[in-house]
Amino acid sequence: MAELLDVNLSTYRNYEKGRTELTASKLLKLSKYYGVTSDNLLTKDIGSPGFTSSISKKDNITSKEVKILPITTLNNPKQNVTNVEFVSVKAMAGYSIDSQKEAFVSNLPIFQIPKLPSGIYRAFEIEGNSMPPMEQGYIVIGKYVNWEREIKNGKRYILVLRDNGVVFKRVTNEYEQNEKLILVSDNSESPPFTVDAIDVLEAWEFVAFIGFPSKVDMNYIILDKLHEIEQKINYLASNA
Repeated sequence: MAELLDVNLSTYRNYEKGRTELTASKLLKLSKYYGVTSDNLLTKDIGSPGFTSSISKKDNITSKEVKILPITTLNNPKQNVTNVEFVSVKAMAGYSIDSQKEAFVSNLPIFQIPKLPSGIYRAFEIEGNSMPPMEQGYIVIGKYVNWEREIKNGKRYILVLRDNGVVFKRVTNEYEQNEKLILVSDNSESPPFTVDAIDVLEAWEFVAFIGFPSKVDMNYIILDKLHEIEQKINYLASNA
């Protein structure tokens, strides 16, 4: 959001804390981004149920509801650490329903990893063994992304789906063609499946994992290299 408004992060934090007033030009940028009038942005609770925006299909947004992502903040923002909220398997049961509620997020366990790049991070405990080297019970850490604009072919994401809950898969973006996403496992025994783009509630780009492997397995390095080669071949074929 700081990049959208063309300000540094500290200035944007001052906007959020009410220490600095937005200029008219910044306010207009915000209202255009959220698809609401500047009057509504100033006087309405845009996160309340039933409030809709005027964001159109041409803006590559599939839902007219303005969604607010609640996050925890540091007690001391000058520390060079970033909060990472942890969603356990037990908490996942209601995550797709309650993840936009402040009370739900405020009750999530929090840990911190120094020197993470700027962004919003959340950690999820995964089930199954479809994405080696991650195994049952591993924790995957993702950076929040606006998937309509930032998703990249072949990258791994933790997706929060309207009906399927939380899944960790490699994503093929077919949004522009048919408004669908193909979700692929790195384990060949797990078949890919397709979801409607409109059913994606959140996307977190995979950045790291925490786990204690029962054995050393370097297959994931080979898998990553093969995926890179496949993407390059596809790119060359499409531009031949």
